[in-house]
Amino acid sequence: MKFTQRPIRTTVFFGLICGLLFIPLSLGLCNIISWPMALNIILWSYLATYGFLLTRWAGKSALSILFPLLLLLIIIFVVKSNSAFLLFALVIFSWIRSGICFQKPFSRVLPIELILTLGGAVLVAWFTPDSMFTRALGIWMFFLVQSLYFVFLDHGSLKENVTSDPFEEAMMQAEKTISGGV
Repeated sequence: MKFTQRPIRTTVFFGLICGLLFIPLSLGLCNIISWPMALNIILWSYLATYGFLLTRWAGKSALSILFPLLLLLIIIFVVKSNSAFLLFALVIFSWIRSGICFQKPFSRVLPIELILTLGGAVLVAWFTPDSMFTRALGIWMFFLVQSLYFVFLDHGSLKENVTSDPFEEAMMQAEKTISGGV
């Protein structure tokens, strides 16, 4: 039996969950560390979680994205500019998605990555998130834009072979026979 994964729907819901968790996470981390570092750590954790989702959808090993994620984690502590970190995060996000997980010809992927990644970031920056609430909405909006990646590259429903229960298969065959279809 084949089950399908729905990366478009999952990306939208993941963005919503990230947006909803942003306020409590940032309030909690700001009590421990400074605001810019707390923001960077939260965004890194979102990118890491989404990266592991991408590897699962692509059928790649989770170890394949550890180097980019560790590199970005080091950048959090080395680079003191929040804008520079965000730019590095966008580059590593594109690297994980198009360079590691869904490898396509560079000439086909580059325009889509530029439009979606930079376009999503510019759209978020255009609304100038000044409060935690608008930043949370910005995170969700960014993932809404990123879900278009699967529309443009036709990964709308990725097929995954999963063995099903023999009893379940026999029951479906019996239902098909009873309903008149052999």
